[in-house]
Amino acid sequence: MSTLSRVAERIYWTGRYIERAESTARLISVNANLLFDFPKRTTLGWRPLVEIVGAPDGFDERYNAATEQNVVRFLASDSENPGSILSSIENARENARTVRDQMPRFGFELINELYLYAADALTGSLSRLRRAEVLGEITGQVQRLEGFLSANMAHGAPWIFFRLGNHLERADMTTRLIDVRSSDLFADLYESDRDLSPYQEIQWRSVLRSLYGLQTYRAAMGQGLEEDQVLRFLFTDPEFPRSYARCLMSIRTSLRSLARSERPLRSANRILRQLAKVEFDEPIDLHSFVDACQVDLADLHNEIGKTYFYFRPRLTRRKKT
Repeated sequence: MSTLSRVAERIYWTGRYIERAESTARLISVNANLLFDFPKRTTLGWRPLVEIVGAPDGFDERYNAATEQNVVRFLASDSENPGSILSSIENARENARTVRDQMPRFGFELINELYLYAADALTGSLSRLRRAEVLGEITGQVQRLEGFLSANMAHGAPWIFFRLGNHLERADMTTRLIDVRSSDLFADLYESDRDLSPYQEIQWRSVLRSLYGLQTYRAAMGQGLEEDQVLRFLFTDPEFPRSYARCLMSIRTSLRSLARSERPLRSANRILRQLAKVEFDEPIDLHSFVDACQVDLADLHNEIGKTYFYFRPRLTRRKKT
């Protein structure tokens, strides 16, 4: 691998790991926030979160039950889980350390501060309230970092690769957050005879809040939280920064600024064309649709890798099928 390819790959993965840490914090928050909205006797499942991030085997090797405490520890601070918040921040710091000359010095200092905070704050047992504070602080520090880099890092090739990784991971994690809604989180409710519409609306509201999209959704779609409208917004809205389509449009814009981008551009355009054909007014198998989106994103990642990083192995989905 040439020096330029190595630098590009490490900046790309810095962007991915930073976004993964923030999005995993959001994923935990989606589930946790539902605890405050549903009846006290409602049983909330935590196992689906392990399935959604594609790590059931790793979890089962180290934990004997998918309790709230075990799942949160696995997703937040488990150093043996490469997708945990702490592991993601540590990997981001290591990648950024090797390419510090490609970003403003204070940018690396912010990444290092984020790691030191997470390593300290995520250790030990946390109350739900304290956990919410820590996850919120991690999200805030990531946003501060990205805002600083956007305003102060030269928008040349290193920045473009950082944003490529950032937006591809964001698209992937947005689909995973949506998949929380398609998972069997409330088996006791779904097996009962009660009207589920109020509970479904609560779940959709929680997903939108986790993406800081509830206010934007209401401005664009109105007050109702119908499934087809929420899905259309989260998958296709061209202006919402965390929608699936907007992430892909940002990836396409970044690729157009790079040389030799024909193959990954074709992949991005193909995904957008497929998305435009989806009829959200009609019932869809949400879990299968999300799964297909993640296959497409893995293919796009591999096209970027083959074009710029000269690696051969394909990245498979982190989601177990």
